[in-house]
Amino acid sequence: MPKIVDHQERRRAITGAACEVIAADGLRAVTMRDIAERAGCTTGMVVYYFQSKEAVLLAALTSVSQAVADRMVALADDPEADLAMLLRETLPMDERRLLEWRVWIAFWDTAAHDPALAAEQRNRYRSWSEALQLILRTTGHASGPHLVEAAEIIMTIVDGIGLQAVFDPDRWPPDRQETQMRRQVAHVLADLTL
Repeated sequence: MPKIVDHQERRRAITGAACEVIAADGLRAVTMRDIAERAGCTTGMVVYYFQSKEAVLLAALTSVSQAVADRMVALADDPEADLAMLLRETLPMDERRLLEWRVWIAFWDTAAHDPALAAEQRNRYRSWSEALQLILRTTGHASGPHLVEAAEIIMTIVDGIGLQAVFDPDRWPPDRQETQMRRQVAHVLADLTL
């Protein structure tokens, strides 16, 4: 009887391996061989599922972004969840989220020198801004330029805290990340209601 292959699972495994290699070594150092080795497969299998190195790397970026979005959507269904609880899912407060941050940082570095990747990053930030604006509107804040600005400030807060936590984890343990994030977001929301 022929072996049944779950192609989606294989793609996920290869993408996960790519995330691990990127987080450990940085984007520029990643090779298809490294990804294959981490995934426990051959380079040929990686190429079978992804046409190029760029394709697997973009899949890695997409997977970490989607993981955060999925966690936030799941929490949004909880009537007890507030904006700060949703934003906790974006901060590097555990190993999984730290890996996501290392992947993002690697892509930020490369995007600074790659126009196509820079465009991809801008699109991701626009999508994140739109999602935050939707969250703010559903919590009773009116649409308009102030709402857009509030979403952008919140993104900046998350990026600043996340970067500090990645580079100086002893000074930025999870409880400090959450405290600072809640404090700063409260200021943004207070300004938004004026």
